[in-house]
Formats: sequence, structure tokens, C-alpha cells
Amino acid sequence: MLPENVIFEKLSPKDLQELQELSRKTFVDAFGAENNPQDLEAYLNSVFGEDNLSRELLNPLSEFYFAKLEDSTVGYFKINLGDAQTDLQEEDGMELERIYVKQEFQNQKIGQQILDAVIEMAIQRRMRYLWLGVWEKNIRGINFYLKNNFQISGTHPYMVGSDQQTDKIMKLFL
Repeated sequence: MLPENVIFEKLSPKDLQELQELSRKTFVDAFGAENNPQDLEAYLNSVFGEDNLSRELLNPLSEFYFAKLEDSTVGYFKINLGDAQTDLQEEDGMELERIYVKQEFQNQKIGQQILDAVIEMAIQRRMRYLWLGVWEKNIRGINFYLKNNFQISGTHPYMVGSDQQTDKIMKLFL
């Protein structure tokens, strides 16, 4: 049976520790096996370090949300507006920078529920499009977004430690 009661809870600085643990765990689960351990550790320490996550949580143009099922956090996402966006930074676009579901809750349509909620947020904010970057080796992720009517519109470099990788930029026009 698929969960239908996923709720979304906006984060504040008090959620830093749980966010840090969840961010590190879900990133390692998703990409750890395909990355050099030293590069992975450097990435985790910089991007998911307390200082960086605190700055991101305090940025008024970025928002984090936990996806909750009953009392359990099953995933999270981060959206960026304006100049908080990592690349395009257009006022009529919104970036979905991170979307992760814990491994034990995958294949239960939770990712789809998160994406649907993010699309609705973009529509409510009168955005012309929603965009994201997805690692070119993440074929499952690319196919998920293509199934949801995103289009590949370019690429940008993405650093994991000292390893320069390539993300496909994907856009959904609203």
C-alpha cells in the first residue's frame, strides 16, 4: 500500500542537526558508491557542514522542507528563488536544488508527492518554470523528471570534492 499522508514541514534553524544527518545519509546512499571516498567526504563536509547548512537555512530566498509520514521524516527538499538559485537565477524561475527520500521509503511514490508539492509551490508563486540539475549518471532521476514533463535545457558543472561532474539542467514550464 502506498502512503497517502505525506505532509511537508518547513524547516527553521532549530532543525539543523536532523537536516544535516538526513542530507549526509541520503546523499551517500544515492551517490556514495559512484564517487571517490575522499571527494565524497570533502563534499559532505562542505555542502552539508553546519556552517553551510546554517547559512542556507537563514537565507530568505531558500526554503527547506521535511517530508513526513506519520511521525517519521522520510525525505526532504530545498527550493531556491532569485539569486539563491545555483545557476539560472531568473526572477520567473524557481530551482528545486535538492530532493531526497530515505532509501527505505523509496518506490512508494513519495518522491512524486514531493515533486507535485514543489510544482504547486512554483505555480502559487507565479513562476514561469521550475528547474533543477541532475547528475548525468543518474539515469533513474533523469527518467523520473522526463516522465514529469521536464525537458533537458543544458548542462552545468557540479563539483563533488575535486571531481568536476556534469549535471543536466532540466526545466518544467508551468
